[in-house]
This record gives sequence, structure tokens and C-alpha cells, in this order.
Amino acid sequence: MLAANDVAAVIIARNGPWIDSVSLQKLLYYIQAWHLAVTDRPLFEEKIKAWKQGPVVPQVWHARKEKSTRRAVDQDVDSIQLDPDTSDLIDLVLASYGSMTGDELSALTHVEAPWLDARGDLPEDANCNTAIEPESMARFYRAHRKLGGRSAADLAAGGIHLRSAKVVGSVDVDAILSALGDDLDDLSDDPWGGANLDLGSGFDADGIEYSPRRAHADF
Repeated sequence: MLAANDVAAVIIARNGPWIDSVSLQKLLYYIQAWHLAVTDRPLFEEKIKAWKQGPVVPQVWHARKEKSTRRAVDQDVDSIQLDPDTSDLIDLVLASYGSMTGDELSALTHVEAPWLDARGDLPEDANCNTAIEPESMARFYRAHRKLGGRSAADLAAGGIHLRSAKVVGSVDVDAILSALGDDLDDLSDDPWGGANLDLGSGFDADGIEYSPRRAHADF
């Protein structure tokens, strides 16, 4: 099993060139949550706490407090072993959530059940050191969220991968026109055919029918 700080290093390296601490914590949370939802197993063993700022892994928060620890160029990820599905899951989470700011990510976690359930009746701005239950994360994201347009069940059955744009070959315009045959021969010099019609005097320059205005009656 990976260490949470190793997963954080991968996030930083792939999301570079630099990431703020709030975004790092929330992306770490969403990677763990979706890994649980898809595989029914945690990616790392450290607990995620329901802090007032949102889900936080305290060990990573302390290790990555300094900005210099959150620069992509300083991450040594070559020794971190990721299987293909885990690597693709991280990429999919970053593609889905990585464009959001730390404040936006924090606000999103604040309206989702795992963080809310862990805090119970505490006010939103109250300190809390309760762990968010893995079962709560797995259950919520399976039932109520999609990742890259797919449910956790779809990802488990069909494989975890980023959808790539469909590649379409170049279009041979001459071949298309040739296939139309003689249908184009009688268009004369007007490329728009019958589209340029003389609408007559009952229409204005924009093709809108008009009628003479009535004089207003004096009362």
C-alpha cells in the first residue's frame, strides 16, 4: 500500500508547476474516495480527518506546509510504484477536479455526506479531528457522483482510463463533390441557388414583412 505522502508527490508532479496546500489535500481526498468507490480498497492507510477546512490528511499537511515542498520539479516520483489502474485513476481525478481552486474544492466537500457525517452536529467553523470513514466515502461516491462521466460501477467494469477524443481522418472534399454527380451542375453562378429570392416590395431588407403604419387616433 502506498503512503499518503507518496500519492501527494504524484499529485504535485502531475498537477504542477505548483499547488497550494488546500488543493493538494482535497485532491488527495478525492483520489482516496474514488479509489475506495471503484476498488473497495484504500489507496493509502493514513486517516483523513474532517477538519473545518475540509478533508485533511494531517501527516501530509505537516510534511507539505512549506511552499517549496509543493513544487512539481522537486518531486521524486520515479521510485513510487503505481499500477496502471491507479495511475489512470489519479489522472482521471486530476482531470475532473484539478481545474478547481482550493476554495472551490473545499466548498464542494462541505456539501458532501462523508465530511458532514464525520462532523455530526458541529458548526461548520468548529475544529474537528474525527476521521472520515472509508465506508462513507465509498458509499457516497458510488451512489451520488460520477467521475469523467462514469459511475464507480462503470469504472470498475470497463476499466479506469481517460476518454480520448475520437480521431477522424482527413476529409476528401473533392471525392464528396464528385459523388454528388450532376446534382451540382445546374446551380448557375449563384452558389446559394434559390436562397437569394426577391421578396418583393412587401418586405424590408431583412426579409421582414411590413404593412403601412396606421395613424394614431386623437382622443
